[in-house]
Formats: sequence, structure tokens, C-alpha cells
Amino acid sequence: MPRLVRAAQVLALGMGGLGLACVASSGWLLGSRAAIATAVPFVPALLLALIALTFNSEGQSIRIGAILVAVLNMLWTVPSIIDGRPPGPLGPLVSLAVIVLLFRREARDWFEPPSLW
Repeated sequence: MPRLVRAAQVLALGMGGLGLACVASSGWLLGSRAAIATAVPFVPALLLALIALTFNSEGQSIRIGAILVAVLNMLWTVPSIIDGRPPGPLGPLVSLAVIVLLFRREARDWFEPPSLW
């Protein structure tokens, strides 16, 4: 796996892990209502982390799906910046980094299935 794809995978998994940690700590400290309110901004980040687990597979659909979910995560987390809730500006920044890394030529070559011709 190229370094760029590995970096995108680490960023996506890190964001998902941060989401799980925030939700768990919010639920432990403030109760289930606060945990649910904390979990909502992290839903696309958790989906992106699940997609990042499949980065070893072939096919452009995985790369394109990860890019689309990263765009969704970027748009989904903007209100958390205004509200002052997690993930704040970290959500759009990590999503933008994942998008840029997966648009690189090395990433396209990694996900492209080998040609039979």
C-alpha cells in the first residue's frame, strides 16, 4: 500500500477512533442523552473509518466511496464548529486531507484493478 493511501487510512481510522472516544467519554460523564448528541456529528466519520478498513481491496468504487463519505463528513461537521461541539474544525480538516490524498495518482493506481490486456 502506498504511503499516501496509508496516510488517508490512518487519518480516517484516527477520526473514527476519536469519535468513539468522545461518545464513550460523553456517555460516561454526562449520560446517554449527551452521548447521542455527541455521536451525531461523528456518524460520517465512523462510516469513513469502516470504509478505510477495506483499503486493501481492489476497485475504484472503494476510493470513490471514501471520497464521497469524506465530502459528506466535511459538510456534516461544519455545524459542530459553530456549536462548539466535537469534532469542531478537525472534522473538515481531516476530511479535506483524506480527499486530497485519495485524489493523488498513486492512490488511483493502487485501487485500480490490474488490466488483463
